[in-house]
Amino acid sequence: MTTASQIYDFINSFAPFDTAMSFDNVGILVGSGQTASNRVLVALDADAGVIEEAASLGAGIVVTHHPVIFRAIKSLPGDSIPFLAVKNNITIISAHTNLDIAQVGVNASLAEAAGITADQVFEQECAIFGHLDKPADSDDYARQLCSRLNLSGMRYTRGSGIVKNAAVACGAGGDNVFLAADLGADAIITGEIKHHEIVYANDHGIAVFDLGHFGSENLIVHKLAGMLSGQFPDTIFTESCSFSDKLHYISGD
Repeated sequence: MTTASQIYDFINSFAPFDTAMSFDNVGILVGSGQTASNRVLVALDADAGVIEEAASLGAGIVVTHHPVIFRAIKSLPGDSIPFLAVKNNITIISAHTNLDIAQVGVNASLAEAAGITADQVFEQECAIFGHLDKPADSDDYARQLCSRLNLSGMRYTRGSGIVKNAAVACGAGGDNVFLAADLGADAIITGEIKHHEIVYANDHGIAVFDLGHFGSENLIVHKLAGMLSGQFPDTIFTESCSFSDKLHYISGD
């Protein structure tokens, strides 16, 4: 049996919770550090399906990336996720921006999966600037990203047509396009980018690879489950198979 406090302490050793950004909410957000379980579910988010999945597995602890409680709670309806977790005796630990910026965290994992070797790390912006070992045509690189990250689809622009280096910013990191321009990047790889940021990228010849928030971050679930399994071999850490962003892609052709 592993306790929630033991899991918290282990995550804290490589992604200190006190490094989370000021707007964030991280840690043991539902339940108790004393909760012990021989089965733990790891998911990007906790939704009703994840709580049901954990309960069916007999997992008394759920570890998520996105906080199960983000803003102040003024009421607790019976169908809210924190209520459902308590009802099912499930403790939830969330590691968000502290895990984004960790050396073995979300953004570093995304850069690695994208074939980007880091040259500079910008923790406060949650961004990495690096280079491809072999320059790639923008269209080919988009296909590579879909394959490497197992994506059903993505949005992208071609920029100057060749990608030699890129800024990587997981999740809602599109505002790092301005940093990418300052660094002379050929591309930005992110999970969310706004219209005016795409226009700015186009004006500066920067290719945009918009993977979707889920697509840019879900890879951490597998990595985190593996790290936890290695640290606590007597406990079963299961990757959630119920959670996704539910997005489908259709061509307008």
